[in-house]
Amino acid sequence: MPSGPASALSPLTSLTGGAARMVRRATRRAAHRARLTAISAPLDTGGFLGASVTAWISTSPSLLPRTWWMWAANIGLSEVYGYATGSLVGRVVHRTAAAIGLEVDIAPDHRRRARWAGAGALIGITAYSWVRGVLRQREISHLVQQEPKNLATHVVGTLAGAGFSAAALVAARATIATADIYRALLRPYLPARVVGAVSLVLTAATVGVVLERLIRGRVLEGMIERAEAANRLISPDVPRPTSALRSGGPGSFEAWQSLGAPGRKIVSAGADAARISRTVGAEAREPIRVYAAKSGSRSLEDTAAAVVAELDRTGAWDREVLVLFTGTGTGWLQEWSLSAIEFLTAGDCATASIQYSYFPSPLTYLADRRSPQRAGALLLRAVRRRMAQLPPEDRPRLYVAGESLGAFGGSAAFRDVPEMLSSVDGAVFTGTPSFTPLWEQITARARPGSPAVAPIIDDGRHIRVVTRPRDLHRDYWGGLYAEWEHPRVVFAQHPSDPVVWFDPSLLWREPAWLQERVGHDVTPAMRWFPWITFWQIAADMPLSITARGGHGHSYHEEMVPIWAAVLGQDVPEAELPAQRRRHREIVAAIREINPGA
Repeated sequence: MPSGPASALSPLTSLTGGAARMVRRATRRAAHRARLTAISAPLDTGGFLGASVTAWISTSPSLLPRTWWMWAANIGLSEVYGYATGSLVGRVVHRTAAAIGLEVDIAPDHRRRARWAGAGALIGITAYSWVRGVLRQREISHLVQQEPKNLATHVVGTLAGAGFSAAALVAARATIATADIYRALLRPYLPARVVGAVSLVLTAATVGVVLERLIRGRVLEGMIERAEAANRLISPDVPRPTSALRSGGPGSFEAWQSLGAPGRKIVSAGADAARISRTVGAEAREPIRVYAAKSGSRSLEDTAAAVVAELDRTGAWDREVLVLFTGTGTGWLQEWSLSAIEFLTAGDCATASIQYSYFPSPLTYLADRRSPQRAGALLLRAVRRRMAQLPPEDRPRLYVAGESLGAFGGSAAFRDVPEMLSSVDGAVFTGTPSFTPLWEQITARARPGSPAVAPIIDDGRHIRVVTRPRDLHRDYWGGLYAEWEHPRVVFAQHPSDPVVWFDPSLLWREPAWLQERVGHDVTPAMRWFPWITFWQIAADMPLSITARGGHGHSYHEEMVPIWAAVLGQDVPEAELPAQRRRHREIVAAIREINPGA
C-alpha cells in the first residue's frame, strides 16, 4: 500500500479536481443561460424601425438584375446596418429626453390604436417597397437585355435576407452576452476601471478565434485549394496546340502542364490562318500566342524573361503588331480581344502574357495587389529592352491591354500619361477598376462638365473613354472630338459595370456618376444611400461578367471596332458601311470558333 505525503494528498487532489470540474460546468451552464436570455430578449424598438427602413431602401434598384442571393445580401446587410443605427439613435433620444426631463405618456386605449396603426403602416410600406423593387428589377433586366427573373427569385431572396439579418442579430447578442459574462467573472478580482477593458479584450479574442477558424480555416483555405485544383486541371476539351507558334506546342520552351488552366485555354483557342483568311478575304498568317506562368521555382522576372524567349523562338519580332496582355487574377484573358486583333491584322500579330497568380481577382487584390502591377511593368520592360536591340524599322508596333484587374496591372507599367504615350503605340483597357492609379490621373484631367461615365480627356486627341462603339468617334453627347492622333488609347467601360464603379467611398459619399444619372443602360431611378449602395454594387459584381455583351462586365462584340480604331484602321466615311459589314463578319466568326463567348 502506498504511504507518505503523496498518498495523503491524493484524496485532497481528487476532491479539489472534482470541485474545479463542478465549478467549470456550473460556469458553462450559467454562461449558456445568460446567452440564451440575451438572445431571446425582445427586439429593440429603435433597431426594429431602423431595420425596416433600410430593408425598404435595399429593394431599390442598382446596376444589374438580382439573383436570389443578391436579394439576400442586400436585404440582410441593410437590415443589420439599420438595426444597429436605429438602436443607437433610440438610445441617444432616450438619454436626451431623460436629461431634459421630457416624458411622453400615452393612454392605454390610444397606445393600442397606435400599435395597430403602426403595424398597418409597416406592412403597407413593406409591401409597396417590395413590389416596387420587383418592378424596378424588370426594368433593369430590359435595360441590360436580360430575361427578367421569376417571382420565386425575389421571394426566396427576401426570406433568405431576413434570415441572414436574424442570424447576425443572434451573433451580436451572443457576443454582448459573452462580454457581460467576462465582466461578471472578473469583477471580484479586478478594479472596476480595469474590468471593462479586460473583458473587451477577452471578448475580442474569443470572436477573433471563432472568425479565424471560420474564415481562414474554412473559407479562405477552401478558396485557395479550389483555385490550385482548377489551375492544375488539364481538361480533355482543351487540346494541346499543334502549331509551333503557340506556347506549349511543338518546340515550345514552356511545358504544356506548366501554363496553368487559363494559359492552356488561351494558347489552344483562336482561329488559324485558313479561317482568318476566309473571313477577311485576304491571305492571312498564323497568329502567335505566347504565354508563361509563374511558379514556386520561377520569379516574375524569370517569367517575363521566359515570355521574351518564347517571342524570340516564334519569330514574333517580324510581325506587324505585338500586344502585351496583363491577365486577371487567375491569368484569364479576354478571348474577344485576342481574336479581334488576330482577325483585324489578318494574323500578322503576336500576343503575349504571363500568369502571375491563380487566385480569383478579388482574392488576388486583397492578398497581393502588387503582383498584377509588377507583372504588367516587368513584361513591358523586358519586351522593350529586347526590342531596343532591333533596328527601328524591324520592330513591331507595340500595344498593351488588360481587362478588370488586368487593366489595373497593365496600366501600372506607366507612371503617368506622357510615359504611356511615349512607350507604346496604343492601349486598350476594359472594365478598369476605379482605384487604378493611372485612371485616377486621367479622370482628374477630364473636361469640366463631361459625364463621369465617359469623361473627355484633352478633346480626345489620344485618349477616349468608350461606353459603346459610337463613342469612338463622337463623345457621349454626340459632339465631335479633336482629330485622333497616334498613339491611341481606349478605356472601355459600361455604365452598368459594377467593377468600374465599386469604391469604398460609396459607404459615405455619393459618386459623380450616380449624381448625374446619365448611363444609357442604368435606370434613372437608382439612388445613393450610405452603406446600402456600397453593398448593392458589391453584390452586383460577382455575376457582372455573365451579363449580355455590351453591359455589365462583359466586353464582347465592341472589342472589334475598338481594336480597329486603336490599330488605326480608319476609312473614309463612304466606306464605313463596308467596314461595319466586315466587323460583323469578324464578330460572327469569333462567336463560331468560341461558342462560350
